[in-house]
Amino acid sequence: MSDPRMEIPARAPAATSADDTILPFKVEALDLRGRVVRFGPAIDAILSRHSYPAPVAKLLGEGIVLTVLLGSTLKFEGRFILQTQSDGPVRMLVIDYTTPGKVRGCARFDSARVATAIAAGAADAGALLGRGHLAMTIDQGPDTA
Repeated sequence: MSDPRMEIPARAPAATSADDTILPFKVEALDLRGRVVRFGPAIDAILSRHSYPAPVAKLLGEGIVLTVLLGSTLKFEGRFILQTQSDGPVRMLVIDYTTPGKVRGCARFDSARVATAIAAGAADAGALLGRGHLAMTIDQGPDTA
């Protein structure tokens, strides 16, 4: 996995751009809450450390966004980990989010099978992952019983 972990502030400081930011929002009239994630250099740093083909990088990027959205809702110091293991060209994705805002991720893939999928025009997430397992793990840290 990529080290060191990339830090993502929970809110963008006013003097900086809105890249690499998690912004919670609330629409009172609709009783709706959510989060907006905007990435820039943090996701670029993770993806550029490896020579991922574009569809694999896109899949890992989508996994990172999902993991950050879910992990940023943790109300304690801990980790949220998203993992896939499958029979597709992308055999494994692992994304690790540690509060208060550090993320890392990696993908394992068969480059020949990915190239075949790209050539066949079947490089969407379902085709790349194939059949397998998705696990989301919440680690509350060493101080929980």
